[in-house]
Amino acid sequence: MLPQPGRVLRTGPIPFANDPCRCSHLSVTNDLISPLAGANHLSTALVDYLLHRSISMSTNLRDDVLIGSSNSFSYFQLMNKKKSGSLDQHEAMSVNSARLQYQHYSRKHYEFISPCCSHNHFFAVKVIFDIQDPSIFSEVCVYDSLCRTGRRTDAVNRHAPPAQYLCQLQLFLAQFCFVGLPQSEVLAKNPEYILRNAVYAPCPLQENGHDRALFAFASVLHIVHGHALSAVTFTQQNIIQLRDGLNTVLTCNTPDVNTPDPKKFLSSTFLWSFFPCLSEKENDNVFLKLVYKKSENTSPEVQQSKRNPAEGKQADEVLTDINSAYRPVPDDPQPEAHHGIVSDPSVAYSLPGPATNIVEVPRTLDDVFTSMFMDVPTIFEDMSQVDLAMDKYEESSGVRVIIAKSCKGRSRLYLCASHEGCCFRAKFGSKQGMDDIMLKSAFCVPYHSGPLVPGGKRRPAPKRQLRGRLKHSVELVMSVKEADPVPKDVMRAAANHQKKDVTYNQSFRAIQEVRFSRAESQLVSFQLIRSYVDQFLEKNPDSTVRAECDGNNHIELVGIVPGIMKRAMRLVRPVMSLDGAHLKSKWGGTLYVASVKSACNEIYPVGFAIMNKNEDEAGWLWFLELLRSTIDILVMDHPRARVAYKYFSFISDRQKGLVNALQRVFPDNHPCFCSVHLARNAETKGGKKIAKLVHSLSTTFSGYESRRCWAAIEQVSSKGRSYLEGIPKKQWQGTAWIENPSLPPRFGIVTTNMSESANSMLEKARTGSWLDCIDQILSMMLERICTLREKHRCRSGVVDEMRGILEK
Repeated sequence: MLPQPGRVLRTGPIPFANDPCRCSHLSVTNDLISPLAGANHLSTALVDYLLHRSISMSTNLRDDVLIGSSNSFSYFQLMNKKKSGSLDQHEAMSVNSARLQYQHYSRKHYEFISPCCSHNHFFAVKVIFDIQDPSIFSEVCVYDSLCRTGRRTDAVNRHAPPAQYLCQLQLFLAQFCFVGLPQSEVLAKNPEYILRNAVYAPCPLQENGHDRALFAFASVLHIVHGHALSAVTFTQQNIIQLRDGLNTVLTCNTPDVNTPDPKKFLSSTFLWSFFPCLSEKENDNVFLKLVYKKSENTSPEVQQSKRNPAEGKQADEVLTDINSAYRPVPDDPQPEAHHGIVSDPSVAYSLPGPATNIVEVPRTLDDVFTSMFMDVPTIFEDMSQVDLAMDKYEESSGVRVIIAKSCKGRSRLYLCASHEGCCFRAKFGSKQGMDDIMLKSAFCVPYHSGPLVPGGKRRPAPKRQLRGRLKHSVELVMSVKEADPVPKDVMRAAANHQKKDVTYNQSFRAIQEVRFSRAESQLVSFQLIRSYVDQFLEKNPDSTVRAECDGNNHIELVGIVPGIMKRAMRLVRPVMSLDGAHLKSKWGGTLYVASVKSACNEIYPVGFAIMNKNEDEAGWLWFLELLRSTIDILVMDHPRARVAYKYFSFISDRQKGLVNALQRVFPDNHPCFCSVHLARNAETKGGKKIAKLVHSLSTTFSGYESRRCWAAIEQVSSKGRSYLEGIPKKQWQGTAWIENPSLPPRFGIVTTNMSESANSMLEKARTGSWLDCIDQILSMMLERICTLREKHRCRSGVVDEMRGILEK
């Protein structure tokens, strides 16, 4: 038995998927009722209200039958995103509480029936699940009133909206109803398990797109009452009469205080009366009895009863006559099937109302639209091309159109704004399995109806037509301006390049949309890193690329050394600068860079790595091992026999992890320390005067100058002198190269300025995602070396910079 209307269930399990038949009293507002008048789509709240009135108010619904809300798809998505281990304590508690209540539905056999709204598309589903059944789902049926006969198989395609709904239902059952049971693991491991037995079941087909909600409601109504659906269970004419009857009843004016509110006393018998299989049920429509005795549109018998109630019919007989006015006449010929366009262009719609004559609305065929889009089908690559085509249509026809609905660049619906209540509609979208966009002729009405909009009436704001069309101006500003774009920049760019006069707010929203789309694309780009580096290695086979992932297949480490940089290492000064820098994007990470300097003082990044952690010894070990195994010249013996170290030296900022990693990977190479970093550390010990003297100590080869600097440091701060004396002389002092000839030459490189300059060159690359960072660094490295190669191609002998130094 059902709970009494108007009361909330306070015991027992929580209503499954916002069950409209087991929740508190539902109501509707005029905003939900007004779309019934005309070819408009209906809301999910109105469908739930009709279910509540037609099932829960007069039907003893079995306990094992669950009715889902038409908005259950969004409900499943919202619940499936919640995690019991969330850091949000409120979210974690709500998940655990919901699991305790939903576990009730894992105890026995249940039959779940629901109208579904997914991706602006209505359909109905019937799922029978039982935890004791080995297959869990013994029956999965989809009733789609828009499925055409061109479908090759009855199986549900996994990319179709019904399949996405069923997968969300399966995930919800696994996370909330079957949690802790073996069935939960089975459903979690195979997200599409429910689709194995999912099929399209026969059902009546609709002839337009705006009645899909009522078709789903009617399908659920028949399934609940045990009627097997077929193509002739009910027809489009039944749905048209239901829509018109609902509009008449729910918009009926009841000024008499003794007349109840129609929204409150809408009878289930009234709803059943439109369908042949359900219309034989007992009449109990009290509201119709009270209202239509006062209506001028009742049958003559009812009007006679109104004039003389004593001589008229009984109340039940009056009610029967009123209901029969809405009931479809079986002998009436059904209209021919059409795809949203009435065959007679002079009639907008022709449907019998409650004891009224046929309504005729004149319509005019839009020749410009049919010649541009329908006579010769056009295929578009994206929605921007559709916008340009609709702009040309507006210029040619003089008709103003607005965007009524837009779905993330996949589909778009245009309506006429030049006529009041116009039936014109044009929908563009992609077909299943295709990326191209084309006109969806089955959902289009190329006719205009209604009077012209008065000149003084407020028109829809033009900002909806500009949405998505300022992207070019925003990207143009971003490409020429280093700082972030501001709305005034976009306003100027749109006026100069697109000849559009836009407002400040429109420009601001356009910038936000471009930033959001870029953030989404950057998030997806992490899945493309593997493919990108593989393609780079295929085009540059002598390069070295390494990438590692964690246990969840998430990218952790990426290291690249281009082959052209390996060959260039024999033509540079044998001193390599090492440094790390943090990435500035929201995904974080650390960039490791190795840089060298040519004879012309030109800096080249040799290799780089990106890691998903802070700069530490383990990261440097991984990067240095990559360099050692890739560049053989790094461990080559020095050509001078007196030098006790390898050919290449390394200079760093004395970061502890880097120093230890160098000692382990390159034990025979000479390490040097940056004088600037030493000066900054010494400044904290003895002040700025010591910092100035440190650089002199690192560059001078004069013993006299060295002793003078040490004496000055002693006078300023003995603590600062002790700090500097604790650092080995051979790693930073210039006089050490005079005292010890076995040290390799530094070629005047006493700082890590190479690394700082490289970080400055790569600063813009560090602001994007990992894939953007890799792409920009590789582009910069290859472009730089090619440019400098062309610059010095015709030169020979000693370069000008070195000749000037030698002459001194």
